[in-house]
Amino acid sequence: MNNEYKLSGKPGNILLTGLLISPILAILISIIYAYIDVYNPIVYFTLLVYIGYLVAIVLIQKLVIRLAKCRDTKSASIYGLIVGFFAIYANWCTFIFVLIQKEDYPIELFDLLSNPKEILDIMNSLSIDGYYTLFGMEVKGGFLWFIWIIESIGILLAGIAGGLSVMDEEVFCEDCNRWTEDINFNQRLSNKDETTVRSAIDHDLKKLLSIPFAEENESPHIRVNLHHCSKCQNFSTIDVDLIKLETNKKGEVEEDKEDYSPVFILSKQDYQNIIARGVSVSED
Repeated sequence: MNNEYKLSGKPGNILLTGLLISPILAILISIIYAYIDVYNPIVYFTLLVYIGYLVAIVLIQKLVIRLAKCRDTKSASIYGLIVGFFAIYANWCTFIFVLIQKEDYPIELFDLLSNPKEILDIMNSLSIDGYYTLFGMEVKGGFLWFIWIIESIGILLAGIAGGLSVMDEEVFCEDCNRWTEDINFNQRLSNKDETTVRSAIDHDLKKLLSIPFAEENESPHIRVNLHHCSKCQNFSTIDVDLIKLETNKKGEVEEDKEDYSPVFILSKQDYQNIIARGVSVSED
């Protein structure tokens, strides 16, 4: 029976590392977003930058969780929630800072960051008077608050989702106290005999060695992913993705990937056999 890999549930130094790194990075990306938001006249471009801002929040999560060596999804989720709330506040502080500076009014960013009441007062004033138009219509009042709430929910969800998603299929070697490396050898196997593939995934990973390699442009097929600790050379894992090939509107072939198995622990011999099989085929 296959031995499924599970994270140990240890939080690592997530709190300390998060407090040292996340606020600084969140403020930096918020400043960049604020300048674009205030000075860019094209609403659609600002929307794209906002999406990039959400992606940056997720990347902060990934960086901190890896540096902290956090292997606990609950701790990662709580940390993500905290980062989400802080990013919302940092986003508002930097936005107001840039907006006020645009009017040549002297103000310090730290003064805004340390004064949430002033931030709320300015928000109320902006909602009454408005500060931009959309499709020729002045955006203010309840409609403006609605946009702000939607924007804040997106940031908060990016924090929470970031805390969870970066833990997906991450593998940690407890003996060496380090994350394992992805082995990028791109081994793709046929899924024509789906029964055999499912049997290998559910019961005996050794059966993967008997599954033929996928033909060119075969869809769907499976891709084998390996993680390996290069320090001790004794800890390895495997998981399988189902790959479907789809043609987009430009006529280009794109891959649609979905998880097809949990992450399983591999014996040292099974790991070497899978690697050797891929190497022998590439040499041929």
